[in-house]
Amino acid sequence: MMFKTTILAAAMVAFSALTVQAHVGLSFPCARYHPAAGCPAPPAGQSIDYDINAPIGTSDSINRPICKHTVPYTKRSTFKAGQTIQTKYSVGAPHGGGHCQWALSYDNGKTWVVIKTMIRECLRGAQAGYSVPVQIPANAPSGKATFMWLWNNAIGNRELYSNCADIEIQGKNGGQLQGVAPLIANYGKGSPVIGEFPLATQPDGKELFAKRKAVTITVKAK
Repeated sequence: MMFKTTILAAAMVAFSALTVQAHVGLSFPCARYHPAAGCPAPPAGQSIDYDINAPIGTSDSINRPICKHTVPYTKRSTFKAGQTIQTKYSVGAPHGGGHCQWALSYDNGKTWVVIKTMIRECLRGAQAGYSVPVQIPANAPSGKATFMWLWNNAIGNRELYSNCADIEIQGKNGGQLQGVAPLIANYGKGSPVIGEFPLATQPDGKELFAKRKAVTITVKAK
């Protein structure tokens, strides 16, 4: 019986490792409930996400909410306004790369401002250790914030990937952050659809990014 139990436990560990390697997920700053060593324990009532790299939806369906998990970590990483975060990713299948957006929210995901966009080249040829520098705006107000990563893949099913990290920003006391709202594409029927674009000559939906709406986030001084 002990032998069978040991085999079962080993199989579960192997399965968990395989699910984490499928597709791509944000690993630094720690995405909510990421199983990577060094990431905080999930908050009460939540559990480690061993399928952290899975998409949150496709052009036909919504499988998970934006951010994938809605309950923030109780422990946050701290960054200074103007600091560049060397973001990292758990890479399984990069699907030919694609479009990535990074955004900040100060109201737990109700309002977002995009702080970086990569068209086509994001995750192209990505392997273990893949990293992208993302700068926190120099005028970012102090406070608890949500750092979001979005990815529309170039090859394969028309999917949207999203992870969020809970951070604390040390900046000025109050102020505004201006920019554009994220493009949420390939996320359920009625959302904009970005088709496959494995070749440089194929349409990639970049015109949709040019139409993102202007948005301003205001954080009150304390």
